Amino acid sequence: MSDRDPVLHGPYSPQYMMNPTANNFAPTRPRQNGTASQVSSPSSSYLEARVSNLEEGHASLLEDVNGLRELYHGLSFSVDKLKKGGWPVHVGPFQEVDAKISHQNAVQLRAELESLKDEVYGSVSGSADEQKANGMASSKTNGNTPPHLGAASVTSGGTVKSSLPPHLRGKKAESSNDGSTKEQIAARNPQNHITSNVQTDVAVKQIPIPAPTPPVSPKTVVQDQALSLERISLNRAWKPYHLTTLDAFSGPILPGNTIVTFHPDFLANILDGSSWSPGLRFVKGKGPCILKNRTYYQLDPQNEPYLPEAPGDHGAKLTAFFNKAPEEEFADLLDDDSNSYENVPMFVLVGKRYMYYGNYSQTRWSDKLDYDTMTARVPQHVKNYWAEELTSTTREEWVTEELKKHFFRKPEYEGRLSAGLDHETTIGSHTEMELTEKMTKDVRKYVEQLREWEREANMKTAMIKKQSILKAFDASDMDEEPALRLWWEYLECVDWRKDFYDLLVTLQGRNPGSYLQ
Repeated sequence: MSDRDPVLHGPYSPQYMMNPTANNFAPTRPRQNGTASQVSSPSSSYLEARVSNLEEGHASLLEDVNGLRELYHGLSFSVDKLKKGGWPVHVGPFQEVDAKISHQNAVQLRAELESLKDEVYGSVSGSADEQKANGMASSKTNGNTPPHLGAASVTSGGTVKSSLPPHLRGKKAESSNDGSTKEQIAARNPQNHITSNVQTDVAVKQIPIPAPTPPVSPKTVVQDQALSLERISLNRAWKPYHLTTLDAFSGPILPGNTIVTFHPDFLANILDGSSWSPGLRFVKGKGPCILKNRTYYQLDPQNEPYLPEAPGDHGAKLTAFFNKAPEEEFADLLDDDSNSYENVPMFVLVGKRYMYYGNYSQTRWSDKLDYDTMTARVPQHVKNYWAEELTSTTREEWVTEELKKHFFRKPEYEGRLSAGLDHETTIGSHTEMELTEKMTKDVRKYVEQLREWEREANMKTAMIKKQSILKAFDASDMDEEPALRLWWEYLECVDWRKDFYDLLVTLQGRNPGSYLQ
């Protein structure tokens, strides 16, 4: 590697070597071709002042970028805190969002970011002006130009025109897909800090340097943040992907402001359903029932953030575990063509009363949420609700069994399954009897292990606390202790039964003193 200083002499190139025919050094020899004498030493003070000016500009720009980064992290922290329930969130009545006002707010925010962007970007563009004001740049230079002071162009008389600072060289306008024009600044090559022009005996030549990939400038960063914030403010509320693939329900529905709501006691007395699984109620009595499949949903949006937004819309509910289907235990109560997951009426709590949203079917089996969705899409107060439900002393027996099976796995049988599986034995032989005895011992040992597991698992399940469930929600899927994830139950609106709704309205109107107050 040569000890040639690239700052003082410019990049090495074989095109600019001395004339090979000049073999002898002759100080007294007359000049040829009228070549002017070259400067022997560079202006070090000029270089130092210029580098110092660039370093100050870079430090100022870096300080502005750090300030923007702190603002960005502060905004991200606030958004994450809101998603995780760090701030109290109160759910009120349905309100219509004015898209025009939301767009105006987004445009105003973008304008503020643009002004801040121009302020940061101005610190980059102002470097050249500062050099002129401080008198650091010379407009003309007599004689030949040294390699380290080569400018963008050299006249025939040796006059050097002032060039742009290195950090502004390569600036050009590029048109984007949307027709707008963006200024891009080519980055300096760290090995070639200053491009140079060398005057030879024949003509003025410039060493071609491939333009490196430009870094992300402050203007680009601020503009991208403004666009992303605008998209956030204008995007619709997030929902599980499967719901976006469903066709909207097109059947007739009464306007929301004219629908009669129902008192909780009225639903309990008329429908007479008992809790079967979270949000699902089943009518166990053998008497007549106005519901064909004897099931209906009774849900609270405070704990179910992805329920349908209005009657006839699609939605999804969350659950931690699944109970067996009601038809598995009460098959004699249901018709052969009905089940507990199709065409089920749904009642959603609005204020202190329930509104009929329509009949819903689960047309896709449930999907388990992953860690990212649990963290980013499930509010903290919903996790707290499930942690309290799963650790409640009044939880149903099937929930306790599911908790026990999930957190405390049964031991696996590792003994012998057949007496003569690996040996050539005959029935009643001495060898067969020995192997049968060994298999019997293995089975007895496993039965004892199951008894011990049952005793310890029941005790540990009874001692599960709320904090343990919350910790399981945040655990990794590969942790030694099992993590816990919620499940989606997709609810597709398939009908809005006006005859069923009218019947309920009529029955509730017969006792206005109890249900219409």
